[in-house]
Amino acid sequence: MENAISAGLSRQIVLARALDVTANNIANQTTAGFKADHVSFREYLARLNTADITDTDVSLVFDPDSYTDFSAGGVESTGAPLDFAISGDGFFGIETTTGVQYTRDGRFGLNDFSELVTRDGDLVLDAGGGPILIDPDAGPILVARDGELQQDGAPIGRLGVYEFDDNRLLRKTTSNLFATDETPTLRDNPVIQQGFVERSNVQPIVAMTDMIEIVRAYESAAQLLETSNDLARDTVRTLTQNA
Repeated sequence: MENAISAGLSRQIVLARALDVTANNIANQTTAGFKADHVSFREYLARLNTADITDTDVSLVFDPDSYTDFSAGGVESTGAPLDFAISGDGFFGIETTTGVQYTRDGRFGLNDFSELVTRDGDLVLDAGGGPILIDPDAGPILVARDGELQQDGAPIGRLGVYEFDDNRLLRKTTSNLFATDETPTLRDNPVIQQGFVERSNVQPIVAMTDMIEIVRAYESAAQLLETSNDLARDTVRTLTQNA
């Protein structure tokens, strides 16, 4: 019974984590540039100290960590001149209060100083790692496919598109941003689409199916624990009556 309880509890802990991750994916299925997370399930054998059972190896489950799916989402037209989508690999560089972070969410705007910023007001970085200044009186913004920004036919800067050797070293923070201690490289030939944003790569039907399966598995584990507890109570009651 102790073995069944231990196995059931370990499974419930992992399933609760998977439920949180899947629910967050579903909540962000319409968030531009959002990357879905998944939970890794692994099995390990635990040797429990029991005097009445010879085979004490019990199969338990745990999740060492969640991981992020960095596959590209679809591209959606917005028509907004300061919305940008990256085709292929790479991230926009963002200067935050805690340092430079990275995002695929290209929904930008201007602050009071005519600097290109995210929706949270953080600076968008150019190819040199500095802010991007835009003259609101110099005409419309045009962005070439390589990220060069132009006004009135003159270049005013270039959007920085940064890439990493291993995206798995990126960790999610807040506001759809990623942080890392790794040094990125500037992508040589980025492809930028102006007036578009990258959609979330969450697949709603798959995510909802996963949610249903996780809930059912959690209920099954709960039933196992309830049955084990009932058996334990019956055993104690029987021993007490026969004492």
